Amino acid sequence: MFLRLSANRAEFQPINFKPGFNAIVAERAQDSSDQDSRNARGKSTLLLLMNYALAGNLHNSLRPLAEDGWEITLTMQMFGGTVAATRSLANGRRLRIAADGGAQEILGPWLNEGQIHLDEWKDVLGLALFELDPTDQDLPGGLSVRTLLSYVIRTETPKDPLKTIAQQSATSSREHVAFLLGLSWHVVRDLARISKSLDQITTIAAATHEGLVTTLRPEEDLVLERAALMNEVDEWEARIEQFRILENPNILVAQTGELTKEISKLRDAAVIDRRMRDLYETTLSDTETSSSTALPVEQLFDAAGLILADGFKRQISDVRKFHASLLTNRRRFLRSEIETLDRRIADRTAELTRLDHQRDKALRTLDTGGALSELDALRNELAEARARIAAVDLQIEQARELVTRREELKLDQSTIRTDATRELASSREKLDRIGDRFSQKMSRLYGKDATLTVSVDDSGYKFTIRASGANSSGVNRMTMFCFDLTMLEEGIATAHHPDFLVHDSSVFDGVDPRQRTSALQFAQSMVESTGGQYICTINSNDIPDDVLEEDWFKTGIVRTILDTETGGLVGREF
Repeated sequence: MFLRLSANRAEFQPINFKPGFNAIVAERAQDSSDQDSRNARGKSTLLLLMNYALAGNLHNSLRPLAEDGWEITLTMQMFGGTVAATRSLANGRRLRIAADGGAQEILGPWLNEGQIHLDEWKDVLGLALFELDPTDQDLPGGLSVRTLLSYVIRTETPKDPLKTIAQQSATSSREHVAFLLGLSWHVVRDLARISKSLDQITTIAAATHEGLVTTLRPEEDLVLERAALMNEVDEWEARIEQFRILENPNILVAQTGELTKEISKLRDAAVIDRRMRDLYETTLSDTETSSSTALPVEQLFDAAGLILADGFKRQISDVRKFHASLLTNRRRFLRSEIETLDRRIADRTAELTRLDHQRDKALRTLDTGGALSELDALRNELAEARARIAAVDLQIEQARELVTRREELKLDQSTIRTDATRELASSREKLDRIGDRFSQKMSRLYGKDATLTVSVDDSGYKFTIRASGANSSGVNRMTMFCFDLTMLEEGIATAHHPDFLVHDSSVFDGVDPRQRTSALQFAQSMVESTGGQYICTINSNDIPDDVLEEDWFKTGIVRTILDTETGGLVGREF
């Protein structure tokens, strides 16, 4: 507990704390005027100085004191002895430590010529006040003794009593409250890290499907692209395998041109021969048809009723024989010409086939061959295609790693949640007792129900405080008061909370006088029964009359600051 707060300046009146209830009261002097005020008397400055001695940062309002060379000394009981820590406001990286009793032996290894570095002082405070392992303060996202002290020395009054300031993150609040309640704060840290990673993966996946991340695409699209690239690689490899380096490709080009010309001539001649053959075939067919369908001349005359002479009949017979011979010769000629054309067409077709084959071979040679530079170009194309495949393979691997990582994180999340649920079940009796104590205090203050519950979700332990009328600022402040008093009462037994609690006067702002009376009485009776220490700063006009008349309050006043005192508690204007 705290014993004394002093400074290296005579204008500062030392404050000697005592066990139990302590009050620093801003009082109105008998000779004060309307211009004098109990506000800005240094009540909050007192807490700033105490926090600074307890390894806090220098508040801007204290810089004038730092420029004047002020040093502050906070004396407290620690490690079974007395420890006086002196810290310069101008250069506070090291503190001077004076210790006796058991504290002297324990602090010895930490000290160098009676001094201790600020970071090591934090470790000492963590061990002495909270039994906090120094390594827990070194972990990323780990506990902070300064944050824990902010639950013990309340200078801020956030709406949520589970926070030290309104801007405190939910993870930090959960970690530190879990520690104060004796639960594994690592659960909160680990689950918060997992939740953050899962959120990142979800964001990446969404951006991937929206096409916002060019280096990441859905696996199915990547696999399809890879298949197309593999086919392209096969084609490039086949062309390279068939490639022949030509000494002079222009000769082949010229040869191919000559072959093309010759083939063109042969095809033109083939067209003429085919047309001639078709003509001959038609003529032959007409000749055979006319011969078979013609009527004898005698039949024509008989049909006309005429009688032919024998001499005329002989002439007709001769003509018929001549005509028959003529048709026979014509048909023989036509057949001979057709046979000649068929032979010529066949020979030309064979020649065309030979020339086509020769030209195709030359074209294939040109297509699969060329200069060495062309082969290098083909190889470059193949290398580029293979590089694209490697890039796609990497993207596929990344896409699969995201899926694998997500499943691993979900498994870890489920495992840790299960372990946390088991721990919560084993701690239920203690937590229910703490919740009952909190509820009883709120009930005595307001006659209304209030609860402090603990559950497990994907972010670890979830702490919830519910109180009727919580929309009132006065109720919110008394809810925090009851929570803090419950933590002090429980912490004295569990050693995860020091045996003191400090409240700034803002804790009582807006609180009904009857509740202020009950709250101060709670604090006094609790520290009296447990042996703890309660310190508050308060204006005298905020102290109910029935409390002012109590002996325990009168004896608990360790410093009265009159509104006419120059500089208030510090003893100087700044």
